[in-house]
Amino acid sequence: MEIDKIIIPSTTGLMSVLPGHASIIAVLKSGVLSVHEGNEVIKYFISSGFALIHTNSYAEIIAVEAPSTNLEKAEAQIGVDVHVALNSALTGKC
Repeated sequence: MEIDKIIIPSTTGLMSVLPGHASIIAVLKSGVLSVHEGNEVIKYFISSGFALIHTNSYAEIIAVEAPSTNLEKAEAQIGVDVHVALNSALTGKC
């Protein structure tokens, strides 16, 4: 599928990938992955995974979970993940 850009939730923040992007491997965190094709945007919730971006404008997304979803479910999961991370940081328990 040819697309205009993807926005992926990486562990270093949201990353926008356009054609001609430099090669990179990114660790994905839970959040919404957006695929932009013209005026159409398809959103997927991913719980974790990897993004492999190649210099030939080819991207591979390897995700543990990527069902097409609504925004409410994705926001709820992100809230849970943030709560768990904060609790671990405050209590010192991982």
